[in-house]
Amino acid sequence: MKFVVLTDTHFVARGRRIYGLDPAERLAAAVARINREHPDIAFVIVTGDLAHWGEEPAYDNLASVLAGLRAPTILMMGNHDKRDAFAKFFPGVPRDASGFVQAMQVFEAATIVTLDTLNEAAPNHEGLLCDARLAFLERALAEAPADRPLLLFQHHPPFDTGLRYMDTIRLANPDAEWEVIARTRKPDYLFMGHLHRPISGVWRGIPYHIQRGLAHQVAFDLVAEGHIPGSHEPPDYAHVSVEVDRIVIHQCSFMYDGPLFSLHDSVALHRVSF
Repeated sequence: MKFVVLTDTHFVARGRRIYGLDPAERLAAAVARINREHPDIAFVIVTGDLAHWGEEPAYDNLASVLAGLRAPTILMMGNHDKRDAFAKFFPGVPRDASGFVQAMQVFEAATIVTLDTLNEAAPNHEGLLCDARLAFLERALAEAPADRPLLLFQHHPPFDTGLRYMDTIRLANPDAEWEVIARTRKPDYLFMGHLHRPISGVWRGIPYHIQRGLAHQVAFDLVAEGHIPGSHEPPDYAHVSVEVDRIVIHQCSFMYDGPLFSLHDSVALHRVSF
């Protein structure tokens, strides 16, 4: 099974820009590349912060761009989102019995579990898994088929990464999430967004991938405190292949406009310039 991961689209209303960028232009470029290069993917998943201010015109704008995507989409909530405004333009997105935008989907090659870590009542942007969401996670981990990989997706990381300000607005109750995992089943892979940076590693024995944000970036700065250092870095998406014996993740820069050449070409060796 193959799929694509995008995150932190931070859409605004048509005609507006954010930090000097138009998120719609970047997503449209991603959609065009995905349609052209990856016709065999099962879905595209966007792991939250779909809109920057959670406003209805932003979700309307997002829906119009995503309409051009040929693959099915799985959309998740991030700390900048608003569930009710989102639902007006994406009424078919699954919700659990408590109204949270989360679900378990069983595919032939893997089980996909998406968590809703949005805390709309929070004074800052930290995430939360309340009792209802933890109960959903426990049921999903317990009921997921044991004969295929289980991939868990959530917006907020449950651990620190060294990005000082971002670490103050991660998941607020990571121990509660871990207690559920420890007594049920470890996911085979954990995918997240929120940090706008490409980060990978292992959390308590679970390998993880944090996808680079589509819109503006959080700069690689392990010193700054009291604010989020921003940057405009080339965006990418993750192309994920789930095989019987492996999971392979490729970072694909879809707005790269430099040269493409063979490293075996002796002429290119001396002539290609950047």
